Amino acid sequence: MSSPKLSALVFGASGITGWAITRTALEYPTPTTFSRVIGLTNRPLSLEDSQLPADPRLSLTSGVNLSGDVEAIVKALADVKGIEEITHVYFSAYVHKGWGDSEEATANVEILLNSLKAVERLCPNLQFVTWASGGKWYGHGHFQTVKPKAPFRESDPRVPPPIGDEIFYYNQYDAITAFAKGKKWDFADIRPDAVIGFVPNNNPMNLAQPIGLYLSLWSTLNPGKPVPFPGTVGAYSGPHSLHTSCFQDQAAKLHIFASLHPEKTAGGSFNIADADVGGKWEDVWPGLCAYFGLQASGPVEGVVSGEEWVKGHQDEWNGWEESHGLKEGVLEGTIWGIMTFVVGEYSEWDRSFDISLAREIGFTESIDHVEGYRRTFDRMIKANMMPPVKCI
Repeated sequence: MSSPKLSALVFGASGITGWAITRTALEYPTPTTFSRVIGLTNRPLSLEDSQLPADPRLSLTSGVNLSGDVEAIVKALADVKGIEEITHVYFSAYVHKGWGDSEEATANVEILLNSLKAVERLCPNLQFVTWASGGKWYGHGHFQTVKPKAPFRESDPRVPPPIGDEIFYYNQYDAITAFAKGKKWDFADIRPDAVIGFVPNNNPMNLAQPIGLYLSLWSTLNPGKPVPFPGTVGAYSGPHSLHTSCFQDQAAKLHIFASLHPEKTAGGSFNIADADVGGKWEDVWPGLCAYFGLQASGPVEGVVSGEEWVKGHQDEWNGWEESHGLKEGVLEGTIWGIMTFVVGEYSEWDRSFDISLAREIGFTESIDHVEGYRRTFDRMIKANMMPPVKCI
């Protein structure tokens, strides 16, 4: 007897986690697990520009605006080929309105609930839903005030009001818990720290992109000069600077694994990171520089920030963009503030995640911290966002 066909629907397929889920579902846990994978995006995105595999099982639908009401979402999805076959939903869409904005909380609860209400009407075979949360659950968005204490575990108490009222993940979890009660489908919450990965369009939370562009440009303009870490000493090698970043494919695999094992994961929350033990920037930075054939240096007092340095060489980049035939507007569209923030005070405290609960349910995947960045840089090069290393 053949296994029942499984079909995946990914909300936010152009985002850092959604893109990875869309891609990973074509090959994990086996190349035949899903018979259909549908990616949904708001902004226009062709399959060619997405850098996703040319696979007959994969389709992308753009123009799906989740900010509308349920009827609008139903209308947007009703004509999507195969929508009635969907068995698994992966929700990683996100409305960015700053950290701790009350409008952000309301908007993100609404897009999740309205999307699920639309899915219920269109997908009678729905079995499981995962949604992406993250470090904000533990108060990371208010670390100066909350002063969270690592390692972070899923059983940790919520941040109390008034700050806890601003953490929209709590509202999302409570909303989906209430909505799923008595339904035939289950759900799980997947929580990474900073996600390292590629996106076909710019993303405000994408750390690897500005780092990659910084190192790529440095390797052309200063090829024999050590690259200073573009952050603080405390973030680079401070006694409390441990972090557990997560490569996008690692997060995607746990989303899929959790959805395929509802007997272990239903209603649960699961931290995820590259490996069981985190690292510091002093462990990671030399490997990132080595990818570009560069020697790493720790922070150097008095030098301009990485963001300022790159923006000061805008003219050189424009010429480089033309000579190498690179995708236009990448430098201008990159959100540089995320790099300045994460290599600065955000990494001057221990924000390591305990992922033992994911291990307990049988998830065994791991990846070296540097390797996640290297694969991301490979994807950026393939997307013509920066030239191949051999051309630098």
